[in-house]
Amino acid sequence: MNKIFLHIYVIFLFLFAVQGCYNYPEVPDAVNQRTYAELRKDQQRLIPDGCKLLTLEEAEQIALANNPDYLSAGHAVNAAWYRFYASLSSYFPTITAGYSFNDVQLQPAQNSPASRANTTMGGGFQGQWILFDGLVREMNMLVAKHQAKQTEALDKDARRLLLQSVANAYNNILLARENIRIAQADADFNQDLFNETELKYKVGEVSLSEPLNFKVKYNQALNQLIINRYAYATAKYVLAALLGLTESDIPSNVEFPPMAPKNVQFSSDTVVYLDTALANRPDLEAYREALAAANYTVWSNWGALLPTITADIYYGYLRTNYTHNRRTTWGVQPWTRSFNYGVSASWVLFNGGQNWFNIKTSQAQLAQSQLAVVTKWIQVVEEVRQAQSNYKQAIEQVTLFEETLGLVQKTRDLVEEEYKAGNTNLTRVNQAQSDLVKAEADLASSRVNLENAKAQMEAAIGSR
Repeated sequence: MNKIFLHIYVIFLFLFAVQGCYNYPEVPDAVNQRTYAELRKDQQRLIPDGCKLLTLEEAEQIALANNPDYLSAGHAVNAAWYRFYASLSSYFPTITAGYSFNDVQLQPAQNSPASRANTTMGGGFQGQWILFDGLVREMNMLVAKHQAKQTEALDKDARRLLLQSVANAYNNILLARENIRIAQADADFNQDLFNETELKYKVGEVSLSEPLNFKVKYNQALNQLIINRYAYATAKYVLAALLGLTESDIPSNVEFPPMAPKNVQFSSDTVVYLDTALANRPDLEAYREALAAANYTVWSNWGALLPTITADIYYGYLRTNYTHNRRTTWGVQPWTRSFNYGVSASWVLFNGGQNWFNIKTSQAQLAQSQLAVVTKWIQVVEEVRQAQSNYKQAIEQVTLFEETLGLVQKTRDLVEEEYKAGNTNLTRVNQAQSDLVKAEADLASSRVNLENAKAQMEAAIGSR
């Protein structure tokens, strides 16, 4: 028997040594420092070396590898499954080792025999195994299982939302960069006309108001350039934070590809995307798993009304030593060994209604979970319909603004030639240039809106 317990103990130590520690990648050392100026490069989490052109796909991969909120969701999944494994332990017996030592000194009264001392020591192993508990263990195990699946679904949902956020932040960078180009082109146009009209003013061909007009327009374009450069910088900060970069910035030597041309997608019937979303949306799946867990919680509380049957076993020893102060030797009692086993049953017949109210509470929570699924189901359907409508609108606007820009560009060029030839007035030039700037900005915004609508649609149907 002692050899059996020794083997069990050795196996336990081995399993603890192998699985006792939870290993995960270390966080960047920068977050443990109290200053920023003295941080070394190897203490931070930066954009990968050699990355000179950051595409959206690469940004998404960096975010999935580094974003702390998303990584935290992954650890939550591990914790949930460990709780499930812990629930399985209730199916196994509990083995306890014990040891006791008790020393009693008997002091004599006056004119009484000499004092004596008794020392009792003992130890042993006790095992207990629940044979039946009203299926409470089974229900709790199923609750833990579905809670783990719920956490897995939430992890997938965190990925879905992260990819959408990265796409939106990335597209905002492209929009800010395009607005910088538009403002710079506007400034160059007005600078050229300012230089030309200033020469004409010096020879008396035009009034002073004309070069001053283009100087004002040039300064206004510079102001827009400043605003758009700030927007570009802040958009990079937002993206860098989503990528999990400790600098919260993307180096200036990293460039971004040009905006993608219009690519018509998601043109199928709405029912196709509704079917896809209802089958794939991880947040809806998380609510369904929560509902399953709530249902098993109800059954677990019903099980508490049934009796519990337990098997017990004990193996141990006991020995008592005694002495007398007039003797120098110990008296030794022989070892007393014991081995017993049996089965016991207990049944809580009344505990103030606690079990009954626990059942009612879990039933109310089950009803809440059912309605939560309904709410989420409606939300998913609404998001898919809204996302597809938004995508269709974005496609139509890009098509319209592409045509408009072509017309406005041609008009502005004609008005510019007429103005230089003296055949049109200053107001017409200003209006034509303003129309061009607006048309370029509208097209840039519509293209970014289209890319954002694509990301919204992918998130709505849960395709990524």
